[in-house]
Amino acid sequence: MKWIKFNEIEMQERNDGRTVRKLLKENLGIEINELQILFVTHPPGIIEALHSHQKSFEILYFFDKARYSINNKNYEIEEGDIVVFEPKDIHGAIPIPHEVRLLVIQTPAIIDDKKYL
Repeated sequence: MKWIKFNEIEMQERNDGRTVRKLLKENLGIEINELQILFVTHPPGIIEALHSHQKSFEILYFFDKARYSINNKNYEIEEGDIVVFEPKDIHGAIPIPHEVRLLVIQTPAIIDDKKYL
């Protein structure tokens, strides 16, 4: 069993105003041997650069309504929606007037897998 207490995890601040808490990075001992779980906060009005992940899948769980550009199409995402990005799916947050909180699960967890457009 692993018990993760949210308030005990260090919060990292990014240059664009986002905050990130690395909730879990786990070696699973299988072919895809690492999993990373992040709690991400987008501040109101954030403009996130479009990007893709070359080998990783990303699973996003949204606690709040959001707008995203995904593969050159814009989407309105509802609270509680889950979006699964496959490797090379191009995506990024579109500005919205409120904070957006989301849980991001990345597998495999690969350093420098993100490619900006």
